[in-house]
Amino acid sequence: MGKIIAITNRRGKVGKSTTTVNLAIAFALSGKKTLLADLDSAGSCAKAFGFTKQELVNNIFSGTKPDIAFKKAILKTVIKKLELIHIKRLPYLDEMRVGAISANEHILKSVLKPASANYDYIIMDCPPYHAGTINASLISADSVLIPVAPGIFSTAAIRSVVAQINDIRENYNSELKIEGILITIYEFNNEDSFNLKKELYTEYPKLIFSTSIPKSAAVGKALDEGKPLLIYKPDDKAAKAYIKVADELFERKDLFNSKRKN
Repeated sequence: MGKIIAITNRRGKVGKSTTTVNLAIAFALSGKKTLLADLDSAGSCAKAFGFTKQELVNNIFSGTKPDIAFKKAILKTVIKKLELIHIKRLPYLDEMRVGAISANEHILKSVLKPASANYDYIIMDCPPYHAGTINASLISADSVLIPVAPGIFSTAAIRSVVAQINDIRENYNSELKIEGILITIYEFNNEDSFNLKKELYTEYPKLIFSTSIPKSAAVGKALDEGKPLLIYKPDDKAAKAYIKVADELFERKDLFNSKRKN
């Protein structure tokens, strides 16, 4: 079974979708068959690969049989081992309805878990709010990666995410793990960046990735060009950092698997 990783932070402007897209590409370039699940209704991941509205007509919750709709909604990307699936933008009440159904009956989990047998990794871009699809995503996931950027309320946002993860653990998914906290848009010799790293290491010393994603103008330029960073400028410092983060995740999985075998 492949590993299902949710990428989430309820605070915006932390590079959540950028992280999801580029980690998924890094996995695929390393030979891992990967599914990128774009569960943020804004569709940022799908847009990053240039998919049109016509190509995104089918989505996870189309029709009454999610497993059938799931298979129809899978799209090939320009990366050989990377596929994408998208959930359409829903009105707020429908988001709440879908979230409640998924929480109570584990609909999304019942689709993703069997699908994970066909992939090494499924990586989900979660929406930036508390209720609805994000709860279903966390119920379905094996682990959570939390991107965070320097800012006044950054540490508070991490506490909020951790509290939500603990709630999901207690009520729906006791096996859910925190993969780690990834510092993004990091500037060396910058006071805000230094303070964030210091605070996070104080509160969550075992969860911080060794690699931080440096601030890079290429990230914004890639968005303007409608391309993922690892395709637009693979030699950029931020692109190389995402490759290193993927390597850290591979090492953690290998370590986890070796412990289980023993």
